[in-house]
Amino acid sequence: YTVRNTLSLHDALPIWLLVLTALLARAAVAEEVQPVAEPFSLSRVQLLDGPFHDAMERNAAYLLELEPDRLLSRVREYAGLEPKAPCYGGWESQGISSHSLGHYLSACALQYAATGDERFKERVAYIVSEMALCQAKHGDGYVAGIPRGHEIFAEVAAGDIRSHGFDLNGGWVPWYTTHKLLAGLRDAWLYCKLDQARDVATRLADYCWSVVDGLSDEQMQRMLACEHGGMNEVSADLYALTGEERYLKMARKFYHKAVLGPLARGEDDLAGLHANT
Repeated sequence: YTVRNTLSLHDALPIWLLVLTALLARAAVAEEVQPVAEPFSLSRVQLLDGPFHDAMERNAAYLLELEPDRLLSRVREYAGLEPKAPCYGGWESQGISSHSLGHYLSACALQYAATGDERFKERVAYIVSEMALCQAKHGDGYVAGIPRGHEIFAEVAAGDIRSHGFDLNGGWVPWYTTHKLLAGLRDAWLYCKLDQARDVATRLADYCWSVVDGLSDEQMQRMLACEHGGMNEVSADLYALTGEERYLKMARKFYHKAVLGPLARGEDDLAGLHANT
């Protein structure tokens, strides 16, 4: 396909997500869930000269300017490893450090899929290998650069849940950051065909399931008052990709009734709600 200035590359990407959403009602099978339709490869889309192509080129140059070791800094630190470089400033030096790492994984994986430029796949493979190393140091599937993340999730798993909207047990949106990391690993797996990304993603997802498995619906809804990104989306994706029933159960646990309930009833109750969740 060729695309002139009518459709951005990123606009085409959610198509496969619609397919995965349709799979939620299907029963799990021993292997990955069989899709009812196949998305086309990004390599079949070519952006011709124009503003979208220019934007893609600028984004590609920016991605190559960023330093993976700086994005990985706190991931290594909280795994008990010496950081190879200082973390970036802004949010990366505050309470949602490593969420940008997940975004970066997705961006590089998509850029590789669209262009075949091996530099982006090399960066993805390096980051995934570093995350695997840090995950092994934790020993239970957890991997992130969230300040006190391990402790917060342990408290939550024990039923100690406190939130005022943007904090969970004193931490800044830990599920939001976890979603970004899982989504980045999912994209590294899908677009770069990295088995190690699949392994890190499923181990992290298994850890997440261990946190929420024993929580009641009331406890889950109390926890979901804190921004949690697309944990339901990525859990459903992992179910569709693996056929593991627990990921479908986790997707359903992350159903935020306060937001999705009115929408399911056809009621527009979105005014004043935080759009990111």
